[in-house]
Amino acid sequence: MPHRPKYNLSMDLHPHFASLERQEDGWWATEPLPVPFFGGEALPFAFEADPAGEKWAQAQAAALTFLSLGQQARERVSPFVLSDMRFNLEYVCDEEEMEERLAAAQSPEDLWAQVTPREVLVCSSSNEPEVPYVLVHTLPTWEEEHGMQLVLRLGHQLVYVMPNDLYIPALTDTEQHGLVSPPLDLLASS
Repeated sequence: MPHRPKYNLSMDLHPHFASLERQEDGWWATEPLPVPFFGGEALPFAFEADPAGEKWAQAQAAALTFLSLGQQARERVSPFVLSDMRFNLEYVCDEEEMEERLAAAQSPEDLWAQVTPREVLVCSSSNEPEVPYVLVHTLPTWEEEHGMQLVLRLGHQLVYVMPNDLYIPALTDTEQHGLVSPPLDLLASS
């Protein structure tokens, strides 16, 4: 296996990201990190921005902001995840099965028990190349083919709940399913 360069730790790198290594696809990835949003479950982080580049400070800040979010923030996201669940179940279940599956997700704990977090990606949008987005890829029980991602502008403003992808739709596309408008600021008090 070819050696992948590690990041030069003498540059501006937060200790959380000390395991950062360049990947073959050009992204920079870490070893799994504990994520308070998911009760401390460890997830790998991948950054589109080069740690020596001009976008690194903002990308790192967005990732650190996301890492500051805990269970209260996750509970605030729950209605949007439940909406995604309902939207997807309407296409694959009859009415009775849909109601049974929705009833099994009455509480935020029951809902999130059906969501397996996979990875966290930090990238920018073609519409706002200077603004970092945190994409949290998950695999929920109701959408095992495409998964579900939480799209957080600057690491704390929920703007979409949508299938896993690196594509971030324009925030002006009001027809897009999963758009959170206005964005939900997870740092603000509920």
